[in-house]
Amino acid sequence: MFPNTKLKHLFFWTIELLALSILVYLLLGFDFLMRPIKVFISTVFVPLVVAGFLYYVLKPLLTLIKRIQIRGKKIPHQLAVVVTFIFFLSVIAGALVVLVPTLIREITNLADSLPSFAQDMQQFATKTMNSHWFENLNLSINVSEVKNAVGKYAASFLTITAGTLGTVVTTVTSFTINLITIPVVLFYMLSDSERLVPAIKKMFPARHAEKISELMAKMDRTIEKYISGQAIEMGFVGLSMTIGYFIIGQPYAWLLGVIAGITNIVPYIGPWIGVVPSLIVASTQSWKQVIFVLIVMTVVQQLDGNFIYPNVIGKSLAIHPLTIVFLLMVAGNLWGIVGMILIVPVYAVLRVIVKFGFELFSLTKSK
Repeated sequence: MFPNTKLKHLFFWTIELLALSILVYLLLGFDFLMRPIKVFISTVFVPLVVAGFLYYVLKPLLTLIKRIQIRGKKIPHQLAVVVTFIFFLSVIAGALVVLVPTLIREITNLADSLPSFAQDMQQFATKTMNSHWFENLNLSINVSEVKNAVGKYAASFLTITAGTLGTVVTTVTSFTINLITIPVVLFYMLSDSERLVPAIKKMFPARHAEKISELMAKMDRTIEKYISGQAIEMGFVGLSMTIGYFIIGQPYAWLLGVIAGITNIVPYIGPWIGVVPSLIVASTQSWKQVIFVLIVMTVVQQLDGNFIYPNVIGKSLAIHPLTIVFLLMVAGNLWGIVGMILIVPVYAVLRVIVKFGFELFSLTKSK
């Protein structure tokens, strides 16, 4: 029936995958079976992802501490973990003392100013439509319709904001649980990291032990390079945007700078998402302020793109920018902002696994 053994194996693997896909599809239809699994995954997903992100941010520091020698002896792994964890907690405590009160104050002031935002944006739209340079464009636009549209969208924004503020209790509760869970998970990740590879190697035949170690090392380097680089990028962009906002006199500079830094975790699209709140705030001031915000963003992105990104991430992922854009579009439509954050490192790791599989397959065929 089959001309060679290779096609026979391919046929049966295809049947196996189709059967597995059908089984998963059928199981998804039984809510009483899948609901506990979904609840479990949604509960542990955030602590694991955040702790994993922090693990790779702190891993270079842990490696550096372990290289320090005292009286000719290197610092033991567990002691290095404790020192790294104490440093991490000190940074968090410093942020809580210095940065968090400022952010809370700016968020409170912003919430108090929201009711006047609709009126300010309407005035901004009216002033723009009546300006001489806009009239020279000869656009047939009804000023009253634009004012009504701005008012409607501003009112919708305020309604959404009010609804969001109504879920504060639930959000604070979830945040508190994660705040307790994440450090615990992070500590055990740092502490037991050296035991992971040996444990995985035991799951495979001894003849593949070295290849498994090589695969794990490649995956680890890929994730570490990307996440630690992204953390440096986020810090640089957040601090630079904050300084730039202070220079141009932008209201809520700390809050808007932090938003710009956090959104920068999404490649290419993140910087544009992060500048939108600042442009909205600037539009309540003047056109001049809007232009200043765009100038600050352009300068920071030029510095980041030409100096920071090439040096901290560089070509370690070797993914074409167009591929990243397509990945972000698909992940955004399927899983939202979380998918856009995770898709690039997940794709990079999967690519390493696939390449390893082909290498292993070629190696076994050649013997």
